[in-house]
Amino acid sequence: MEFEFSEPHHVTVGFTGEPGERTFFLQAQEGEQLLTLQMEKGQVEGLGELLGQLLARVDDAPATDWDREAMDLRTPVVPAWQVGEIALGLDPDVERFALEVTEVVAAEDADPEFARIWCDRDQARRLAAHASEVVGQGRPRCELCGRPTAVDGDHVCPATNGHGHLTR
Repeated sequence: MEFEFSEPHHVTVGFTGEPGERTFFLQAQEGEQLLTLQMEKGQVEGLGELLGQLLARVDDAPATDWDREAMDLRTPVVPAWQVGEIALGLDPDVERFALEVTEVVAAEDADPEFARIWCDRDQARRLAAHASEVVGQGRPRCELCGRPTAVDGDHVCPATNGHGHLTR
């Protein structure tokens, strides 16, 4: 099955769960059709960064202020499938961004699901900023190696060659 959202009124990313145990999602809604897809944290982070780069190409930048409640995931949060490949492009003639995602499939002969979500510039601004904020709400990162630490800050850093806990 293929999904095409040419004029979505809701495009967002979000998560369920607590830091360290979060599950990430991409959601798009057009009319009554709501599509929820499961993503990895790195995919959400990459999506936000790439959108920011594309916005810079059209002399724009991610939003600095937006309605965060409007960007919440809509219920029910039930993913149709797990996102594998992500492609993002910009149609400069209409200044719309095309987000294309393909399902992860285990069998080589299986046909993956596919979705294309078109975003206008305003949606792209909000999505880029929101993706960055969502990823940033996780566990704190080690200042030496950049890896996530435990919620309580405990961390054996590879920069210490595994010989101890990071202390301040």
